[in-house]
Amino acid sequence: STRKWKDSGTIDSSSCPRGDGNHPEKKSKKALKRMARIAHSKKRRKERRMEYNRNKKYKMFEFDDPVNVRYTIHAGMRHANPYFFDYKAVAKGRWFGRELYEVYASEFLAYSKIYYEKAILSGRITVNKKQVSPSHLLKNGDRICHSVHRHEPPVVSGEIGTHFEDENVVIVSKPGSIPMHPCGKYRHNSLIYILGKQLGGVGLYMVHRLDRLTSGLVVLTKSSNQAAQLAEQIRSHSVQKTYLARVLGKFPSTGSAVSRESESSGSSKSSGNSAISSDNNSNKNRIIVKAPIICVDKRIGRQVCGEAAIAHAKKIEKSRKDKGEVELKHAKWEQPLKQAETEFELLRYDGHTSLVKCMPKTGRTHQIRVHLEWLGYPIANDPCYGGSLYESNSFPPYGGLASSLDLNNNCKDSQIIPPELKNLILDGRDPKGLCEECKAGSYWTNSKRHCSHIWLHALSYKGKDWTYTVPPPAWAEEGFDSRAACQNALPHDPYALFKD
Repeated sequence: STRKWKDSGTIDSSSCPRGDGNHPEKKSKKALKRMARIAHSKKRRKERRMEYNRNKKYKMFEFDDPVNVRYTIHAGMRHANPYFFDYKAVAKGRWFGRELYEVYASEFLAYSKIYYEKAILSGRITVNKKQVSPSHLLKNGDRICHSVHRHEPPVVSGEIGTHFEDENVVIVSKPGSIPMHPCGKYRHNSLIYILGKQLGGVGLYMVHRLDRLTSGLVVLTKSSNQAAQLAEQIRSHSVQKTYLARVLGKFPSTGSAVSRESESSGSSKSSGNSAISSDNNSNKNRIIVKAPIICVDKRIGRQVCGEAAIAHAKKIEKSRKDKGEVELKHAKWEQPLKQAETEFELLRYDGHTSLVKCMPKTGRTHQIRVHLEWLGYPIANDPCYGGSLYESNSFPPYGGLASSLDLNNNCKDSQIIPPELKNLILDGRDPKGLCEECKAGSYWTNSKRHCSHIWLHALSYKGKDWTYTVPPPAWAEEGFDSRAACQNALPHDPYALFKD
């Protein structure tokens, strides 16, 4: 076609073959090949980035080599030998303009406020690899590093039982007290490191998670693609999950028999988005609970549901409006109200506690525990949600078990320290003398009893063409004496381990 020029010297876009007013120039074969290589390279980089993110999401062993992790077993408990570790983080939006000390003191409970002040002054907490003052104001892009000598709380010992394995998946039964992955004070004493040590560093991928105090079935895969597929089935609610729980009192068989304590103050069994109903299909009397859940204390992961959750959500919304639109951009970390549904079925009652089958339809944090507490039938030995802490499900204060040593390696009390634990304390001591726990001469300085497990067990997961099951725990057997296990209630501090 013939190009038509305007008087101004510009191209008439209406007559241009491309229609955009530019001269279409024919690309050489060399240029076309170069463009194709660039496009292919961009596509490969995108694929590799997606693969990396998928591996990072599901991969169990990606930071340390679990084979080199050292443990000491004593009195039925697994102790991770002390080690050095750097906590690294990039300043979050809600930290901008806040003092470094104030951020650590208000958002991190692993150590005391006095410790954080000393750590900043001594250079153990740095910003952009530089020592700063406690009043240093954080800004966008700041990289914070906290160098610590870690002393982890003990967990139950023994091998993790493998109940099924093929070319794609590995099914194990997790004991209570062991977290799934590094969190809080736990790292080497987590399931991924213990399994890595047990299996010789074989790479596995996580599909789902269980609470630290919950025991039972854990599905692991041998490829990230398989993990992503199974995780998507769980997210889409196409997997039937069955749990066992032992609760206080005689659990009702119909929704009409449920009497919640909050009803005495004027609330009903159906308020807002919360409801209790019955399902009498297939001759099975089941209670269906639909009650939204929200986190009210992120430091320990405390959740509430029902009317309290709705009230807290309204409080958050009001707070956001009061802060204005500028701070609303940095308020995304506030968790919204999440809908949750669980079905319950009474299996048997022993005169003191009831064994209940729990079938969560959604996968919210602590969902079963929160819904049972809301119904008025909490898990008997769950001190975080309406139950009590007993000697039968608690670890003793470690200062009482292992005692402690002064700086001259002498006992501070009359108890005798087992030789293996004494060597553990001495061998793992911080040579620079900066570790507060090493200065105190103890392996782990927490002096309060904490919960080791609760009566909640993941029994089976059933997908479209697969079903995985693990054996029930001892407390779910018919001859179990729950009254004897619920003796000697102890005081419980929910902040003892900062996240139960």
